[in-house]
Amino acid sequence: MAKTSRRQRRLTNPGLRGSKKLKPIDDLLERGTLEDLRKAKYRTGLLRRFHWDFYSELARQREEIKTQIHAALNEAAVSNFEFQHWQRAVKYKYGLHPLSAVGSLGMPGGRFNIGDVNSNVPSFPALYIAIDKDTALQETLGQSKSQDTRLSPQEVALTNPESETIVSVTGSLGRVFDLRSANNLRKFVNLIKGFTISAQLRNQGVRFGAKTDLVLKPSQLMKSLMVDDWCLHPMVYDVPANSQIFGQMVSGAGIEGIIYPSKLTKKPCLAIFPRNFENSSSFIKLDHETPDSRVRTRIDAKNWRLCEMSTEDVFALTGLH
Repeated sequence: MAKTSRRQRRLTNPGLRGSKKLKPIDDLLERGTLEDLRKAKYRTGLLRRFHWDFYSELARQREEIKTQIHAALNEAAVSNFEFQHWQRAVKYKYGLHPLSAVGSLGMPGGRFNIGDVNSNVPSFPALYIAIDKDTALQETLGQSKSQDTRLSPQEVALTNPESETIVSVTGSLGRVFDLRSANNLRKFVNLIKGFTISAQLRNQGVRFGAKTDLVLKPSQLMKSLMVDDWCLHPMVYDVPANSQIFGQMVSGAGIEGIIYPSKLTKKPCLAIFPRNFENSSSFIKLDHETPDSRVRTRIDAKNWRLCEMSTEDVFALTGLH
């Protein structure tokens, strides 16, 4: 039996890739049997346990070098990033509190923040904005699946019947990690590329046909962070996606945001971490007059907690600034 190479033994965050795939289950209730249901439930449980163990082993190794990781991320971050008249699209229910990040804490969270994924994984919020209205709408609605495969993401966004509120925002962030250049990931990749997994977990991966590639280059990590189906892991396996884990590390380093290219328009988007506004001069504010005097127009070091409050709770604070 041939020896397993070091390259084959070292894996990144789990993903079901490679030639061997589990057989999909279609219309199980209509065509399957009770035994099929039992087998599917058992198989799903095994997969979820595998992905949790995979996540846990890598999380432990990240924790061991957390100080170095934070230092590398901060060293690569851009200082004093300012933006003017960018656009934020939110669900209509948040129309009177458009600087709320409450929606990002639901399942599955956002690309760069962890929502209600797993009680053992801390959640944290993010505000998402884009450079223009088209990008903001497509990022919010254009990623929804359409039954008509002929529709572009822009057409999906324009035909989506969901009510949206779009506001213009301006702000300044003390430090931002720029994902528009893969080279900014180089020092971070140098820290994590030596991670390993146990032999037991490797064997389980072979059993499930779970094959992942070792991240050796910044370009490989960039591809992993910007995949279209990032929500697969939190929604199916109850573990954060690679991009969410990366956002957790950036936020943990005290960096106020991540700038990244939209997968749909290629234009700049920002994931902003309001919790890091504390003890900083960072802020984000609405550009125009509001429909109600109780709408909060600015978030900064003094009131960043408003981002995690409901509209009703914010309105209850009328007169407090």
